Amino acid sequence: MMRRLRFALAVLIPFACVAAPGLAAAQTVSADTVAAEVGDATITMGEVQQAFLSLPEQYRQRGFGAIYPMLLERMVQQEVLMQRGREAGLANDPEVERRVDELRDQVIHDVYLSRKVEESISDEALRTEYDRFLQQNPPREETKASHILVEDEEKARQLIQQITDGADFATLAKDHSTGPSGAEGGELGWFGRGQMVPEFSDAAFGLMPNEFTSEPIKTQFGWHVILVQDRRTTPAPTFEEMRPRLLESLGQEEAFKIATEIVDDSPVQRFDLDGTPMNKPASTPQ
Repeated sequence: MMRRLRFALAVLIPFACVAAPGLAAAQTVSADTVAAEVGDATITMGEVQQAFLSLPEQYRQRGFGAIYPMLLERMVQQEVLMQRGREAGLANDPEVERRVDELRDQVIHDVYLSRKVEESISDEALRTEYDRFLQQNPPREETKASHILVEDEEKARQLIQQITDGADFATLAKDHSTGPSGAEGGELGWFGRGQMVPEFSDAAFGLMPNEFTSEPIKTQFGWHVILVQDRRTTPAPTFEEMRPRLLESLGQEEAFKIATEIVDDSPVQRFDLDGTPMNKPASTPQ
Protein backbone atom coordinates (compact mmCIF):
# COMPACT_ATOMS: atom_id res chain seq x y z
CA MET A 1 0.00 0.00 0.00
CA MET A 2 1.26 3.47 -0.88
CA ARG A 3 1.17 4.77 2.70
CA ARG A 4 3.77 2.18 3.66
CA LEU A 5 6.23 3.41 1.06
CA ARG A 6 6.35 7.06 1.99
CA PHE A 7 9.53 6.78 3.96
CA ALA A 8 11.45 5.95 0.74
CA LEU A 9 13.37 8.75 -0.91
CA ALA A 10 11.35 10.63 -3.50
CA VAL A 11 12.45 10.24 -7.12
CA LEU A 12 11.56 12.09 -10.25
CA ILE A 13 10.44 9.02 -12.17
CA PRO A 14 8.69 6.08 -10.47
CA PHE A 15 10.59 3.46 -12.46
CA ALA A 16 13.87 4.87 -11.18
CA CYS A 17 13.35 2.55 -8.19
CA VAL A 18 14.17 -0.71 -9.88
CA ALA A 19 14.41 -4.41 -9.18
CA ALA A 20 17.76 -5.57 -7.88
CA PRO A 21 19.47 -8.96 -7.90
CA GLY A 22 19.18 -8.96 -4.10
CA LEU A 23 15.43 -9.52 -4.39
CA ALA A 24 15.77 -12.86 -6.17
CA ALA A 25 15.67 -14.92 -2.98
CA ALA A 26 12.51 -13.17 -1.80
CA GLN A 27 10.67 -14.00 -5.01
CA THR A 28 10.39 -17.63 -3.87
CA VAL A 29 8.02 -16.43 -1.14
CA SER A 30 4.40 -15.71 -2.06
CA ALA A 31 3.56 -12.01 -2.17
CA ASP A 32 0.44 -12.82 -0.09
CA THR A 33 2.47 -14.29 2.77
CA VAL A 34 1.86 -12.32 5.95
CA ALA A 35 5.02 -10.61 7.15
CA ALA A 36 3.46 -8.91 10.19
CA GLU A 37 0.12 -8.40 11.92
CA VAL A 38 -0.48 -4.96 13.40
CA GLY A 39 -3.80 -4.95 15.20
CA ASP A 40 -6.40 -5.80 12.57
CA ALA A 41 -4.07 -4.85 9.70
CA THR A 42 -1.53 -7.07 7.95
CA ILE A 43 1.68 -6.31 6.13
CA THR A 44 2.33 -8.77 3.32
CA MET A 45 5.61 -9.99 1.90
CA GLY A 46 4.66 -8.35 -1.41
CA GLU A 47 4.43 -4.97 0.31
CA VAL A 48 7.83 -5.46 1.93
CA GLN A 49 9.28 -6.39 -1.46
CA GLN A 50 7.85 -3.22 -3.00
CA ALA A 51 9.33 -1.18 -0.17
CA PHE A 52 12.69 -2.85 -0.82
CA LEU A 53 12.52 -1.81 -4.47
CA SER A 54 11.95 1.80 -3.42
CA LEU A 55 15.22 1.96 -1.46
CA PRO A 56 18.36 3.63 -2.87
CA GLU A 57 20.64 1.26 -4.76
CA GLN A 58 23.35 1.15 -2.08
CA TYR A 59 20.81 -0.51 0.25
CA ARG A 60 19.32 -2.80 -2.39
CA GLN A 61 22.79 -4.10 -3.18
CA ARG A 62 22.97 -5.59 0.31
CA GLY A 63 20.20 -7.99 -0.66
CA PHE A 64 16.61 -8.44 0.48
CA GLY A 65 17.48 -10.92 3.24
CA ALA A 66 19.96 -8.57 4.89
CA ILE A 67 17.60 -5.57 4.76
CA TYR A 68 14.37 -7.45 5.57
CA PRO A 69 14.36 -7.23 9.42
CA MET A 70 15.09 -3.48 9.47
CA LEU A 71 12.68 -2.79 6.62
CA LEU A 72 9.86 -4.77 8.19
CA GLU A 73 10.37 -3.02 11.53
CA ARG A 74 10.19 0.36 9.79
CA MET A 75 6.92 -0.65 8.12
CA VAL A 76 5.48 -1.94 11.40
CA GLN A 77 6.37 1.35 13.07
CA GLN A 78 4.72 3.30 10.28
CA GLU A 79 1.55 1.20 10.44
CA VAL A 80 1.29 1.60 14.23
CA LEU A 81 1.75 5.37 14.08
CA MET A 82 -0.74 5.65 11.20
CA GLN A 83 -3.33 3.74 13.23
CA ARG A 84 -2.75 5.96 16.26
CA GLY A 85 -3.09 9.03 14.06
CA ARG A 86 -6.45 7.81 12.74
CA GLU A 87 -7.60 7.13 16.28
CA ALA A 88 -6.66 10.72 17.11
CA GLY A 89 -8.98 11.96 14.34
CA LEU A 90 -6.30 13.10 11.90
CA ALA A 91 -7.95 11.58 8.84
CA ASN A 92 -9.98 14.78 8.33
CA ASP A 93 -7.40 17.18 9.72
CA PRO A 94 -6.91 20.25 7.44
CA GLU A 95 -3.12 19.86 7.41
CA VAL A 96 -3.42 16.19 6.46
CA GLU A 97 -5.84 17.01 3.64
CA ARG A 98 -3.54 19.75 2.32
CA ARG A 99 -0.51 17.45 2.30
CA VAL A 100 -2.50 14.66 0.62
CA ASP A 101 -3.46 17.08 -2.16
CA GLU A 102 0.20 18.04 -2.60
CA LEU A 103 1.21 14.39 -2.72
CA ARG A 104 -1.52 13.63 -5.27
CA ASP A 105 -0.24 16.40 -7.56
CA GLN A 106 3.32 15.05 -7.33
CA VAL A 107 2.16 11.49 -8.12
CA ILE A 108 0.19 12.74 -11.14
CA HIS A 109 3.31 14.55 -12.36
CA ASP A 110 5.50 11.47 -11.87
CA VAL A 111 3.12 8.95 -13.46
CA TYR A 112 2.41 11.17 -16.47
CA LEU A 113 6.10 11.82 -17.12
CA SER A 114 7.15 8.20 -16.60
CA ARG A 115 4.51 6.95 -19.06
CA LYS A 116 5.62 9.49 -21.65
CA VAL A 117 9.21 8.34 -21.20
CA GLU A 118 8.29 4.66 -21.55
CA GLU A 119 6.37 5.45 -24.75
CA SER A 120 9.36 7.27 -26.23
CA ILE A 121 12.00 4.57 -25.57
CA SER A 122 11.98 1.81 -28.18
CA ASP A 123 12.49 -1.86 -27.44
CA GLU A 124 15.51 -1.75 -29.73
CA ALA A 125 17.12 0.97 -27.60
CA LEU A 126 16.47 -1.06 -24.45
CA ARG A 127 18.05 -4.17 -25.96
CA THR A 128 21.10 -2.18 -27.05
CA GLU A 129 21.47 -0.93 -23.49
CA TYR A 130 20.98 -4.51 -22.22
CA ASP A 131 23.78 -5.79 -24.47
CA ARG A 132 26.07 -3.04 -23.19
CA PHE A 133 25.24 -3.98 -19.60
CA LEU A 134 26.12 -7.64 -20.26
CA GLN A 135 29.46 -6.63 -21.76
CA GLN A 136 30.28 -4.44 -18.77
CA ASN A 137 28.97 -6.94 -16.20
CA PRO A 138 30.03 -10.47 -17.19
CA PRO A 139 28.86 -13.40 -15.02
CA ARG A 140 30.70 -13.29 -11.69
CA GLU A 141 32.35 -16.25 -10.01
CA GLU A 142 31.47 -16.59 -6.33
CA THR A 143 32.68 -18.90 -3.61
CA LYS A 144 31.09 -20.01 -0.35
CA ALA A 145 33.61 -20.40 2.44
CA SER A 146 34.24 -20.59 6.18
CA HIS A 147 37.34 -19.54 8.06
CA ILE A 148 39.03 -19.69 11.43
CA LEU A 149 40.86 -16.53 12.46
CA VAL A 150 43.62 -16.69 15.09
CA GLU A 151 46.34 -14.33 16.26
CA ASP A 152 49.48 -16.38 15.52
CA GLU A 153 50.77 -18.67 12.80
CA GLU A 154 51.59 -21.60 15.09
CA LYS A 155 48.02 -21.75 16.36
CA ALA A 156 46.76 -21.77 12.76
CA ARG A 157 49.11 -24.64 11.89
CA GLN A 158 47.86 -26.65 14.85
CA LEU A 159 44.28 -26.18 13.69
CA ILE A 160 45.17 -27.24 10.13
CA GLN A 161 46.68 -30.44 11.52
CA GLN A 162 43.55 -31.12 13.59
CA ILE A 163 41.35 -30.66 10.50
CA THR A 164 43.66 -32.96 8.53
CA ASP A 165 43.26 -35.55 11.28
CA GLY A 166 39.48 -35.38 10.96
CA ALA A 167 38.38 -32.66 13.40
CA ASP A 168 35.17 -30.78 12.53
CA PHE A 169 35.94 -27.38 10.99
CA ALA A 170 32.84 -25.64 12.34
CA THR A 171 33.47 -26.88 15.86
CA LEU A 172 37.05 -25.64 15.77
CA ALA A 173 35.86 -22.28 14.48
CA LYS A 174 33.39 -21.94 17.36
CA ASP A 175 36.04 -22.88 19.90
CA HIS A 176 39.04 -20.95 18.56
CA SER A 177 38.18 -18.27 15.98
CA THR A 178 38.55 -14.67 17.11
CA GLY A 179 36.52 -13.41 14.15
CA PRO A 180 32.83 -12.41 14.38
CA SER A 181 31.84 -15.42 12.27
CA GLY A 182 33.28 -17.84 14.83
CA ALA A 183 29.95 -18.24 16.60
CA GLU A 184 28.46 -19.38 13.29
CA GLY A 185 31.14 -21.99 12.72
CA GLY A 186 33.20 -19.59 10.65
CA GLU A 187 30.52 -19.26 7.94
CA LEU A 188 31.11 -16.33 5.59
CA GLY A 189 28.47 -17.15 2.99
CA TRP A 190 28.89 -16.33 -0.70
CA PHE A 191 31.32 -13.67 -1.88
CA GLY A 192 32.96 -12.64 -5.14
CA ARG A 193 36.52 -11.75 -6.05
CA GLY A 194 37.52 -8.43 -4.57
CA GLN A 195 35.01 -8.54 -1.71
CA MET A 196 37.64 -9.84 0.69
CA VAL A 197 41.18 -8.59 1.27
CA PRO A 198 43.48 -9.78 -1.57
CA GLU A 199 45.38 -12.44 0.39
CA PHE A 200 42.18 -14.03 1.63
CA SER A 201 40.42 -13.80 -1.75
CA ASP A 202 43.35 -15.30 -3.67
CA ALA A 203 43.56 -18.23 -1.27
CA ALA A 204 39.81 -18.91 -1.29
CA PHE A 205 39.51 -18.81 -5.07
CA GLY A 206 42.57 -21.04 -5.36
CA LEU A 207 40.78 -23.87 -3.55
CA MET A 208 38.29 -26.39 -4.88
CA PRO A 209 35.02 -27.12 -3.04
CA ASN A 210 35.59 -29.11 0.18
CA GLU A 211 39.28 -28.13 0.25
CA PHE A 212 40.95 -26.17 3.05
CA THR A 213 44.22 -24.26 3.12
CA SER A 214 47.27 -26.41 3.83
CA GLU A 215 49.18 -23.32 4.98
CA PRO A 216 47.94 -20.47 7.20
CA ILE A 217 46.94 -17.31 5.30
CA LYS A 218 48.15 -14.03 6.77
CA THR A 219 46.13 -10.83 6.38
CA GLN A 220 45.93 -7.55 8.26
CA PHE A 221 43.43 -9.23 10.62
CA GLY A 222 45.59 -12.18 11.63
CA TRP A 223 46.10 -15.78 10.48
CA HIS A 224 43.33 -17.65 8.65
CA VAL A 225 42.46 -21.25 7.97
CA ILE A 226 40.00 -21.27 5.06
CA LEU A 227 37.57 -23.98 3.99
CA VAL A 228 35.80 -23.61 0.62
CA GLN A 229 32.38 -25.25 0.61
CA ASP A 230 31.08 -24.46 -2.86
CA ARG A 231 31.67 -22.47 -6.03
CA ARG A 232 29.21 -20.94 -8.51
CA THR A 233 28.91 -18.48 -11.35
CA THR A 234 26.04 -16.04 -10.99
CA PRO A 235 23.78 -16.05 -14.07
CA ALA A 236 23.21 -12.85 -15.97
CA PRO A 237 19.80 -11.23 -15.36
CA THR A 238 17.30 -11.63 -18.18
CA PHE A 239 16.20 -8.74 -20.36
CA GLU A 240 12.81 -8.61 -18.62
CA GLU A 241 14.43 -8.61 -15.18
CA MET A 242 16.65 -5.75 -16.31
CA ARG A 243 13.92 -3.77 -18.08
CA PRO A 244 13.15 -1.36 -15.18
CA ARG A 245 16.85 -0.65 -14.70
CA LEU A 246 17.32 -0.14 -18.43
CA LEU A 247 14.43 2.32 -18.45
CA GLU A 248 16.10 4.17 -15.60
CA SER A 249 19.40 4.29 -17.44
CA LEU A 250 17.87 5.69 -20.62
CA GLY A 251 15.05 7.60 -18.99
CA GLN A 252 16.71 10.45 -17.13
CA GLU A 253 17.86 12.35 -20.20
CA GLU A 254 14.67 11.46 -22.07
CA ALA A 255 12.55 12.73 -19.17
CA PHE A 256 14.26 16.12 -19.24
CA LYS A 257 13.82 16.33 -23.01
CA ILE A 258 10.11 15.44 -22.86
CA ALA A 259 9.39 17.81 -19.98
CA THR A 260 11.15 20.66 -21.79
CA GLU A 261 9.20 20.03 -25.00
CA ILE A 262 5.86 19.93 -23.16
CA VAL A 263 6.62 23.17 -21.33
CA ASP A 264 7.68 24.83 -24.60
CA ASP A 265 4.34 23.85 -26.10
CA SER A 266 2.32 25.22 -23.16
CA PRO A 267 1.02 28.78 -22.50
CA VAL A 268 3.55 29.91 -19.87
CA GLN A 269 4.56 33.46 -19.03
CA ARG A 270 7.36 33.98 -16.52
CA PHE A 271 7.90 37.16 -14.54
CA ASP A 272 11.07 38.57 -13.02
CA LEU A 273 11.43 39.63 -9.39
CA ASP A 274 10.27 43.14 -10.30
CA GLY A 275 7.16 41.82 -12.01
CA THR A 276 8.31 42.39 -15.58
CA PRO A 277 7.92 39.60 -18.17
CA MET A 278 11.04 37.53 -18.66
CA ASN A 279 12.30 35.24 -21.39
CA LYS A 280 12.28 31.49 -21.03
CA PRO A 281 15.50 30.24 -19.32
CA ALA A 282 18.02 28.37 -21.44
CA SER A 283 17.16 25.18 -19.57
CA THR A 284 14.17 24.54 -17.36
CA PRO A 285 14.46 22.19 -14.38
CA GLN A 286 11.80 19.51 -14.24
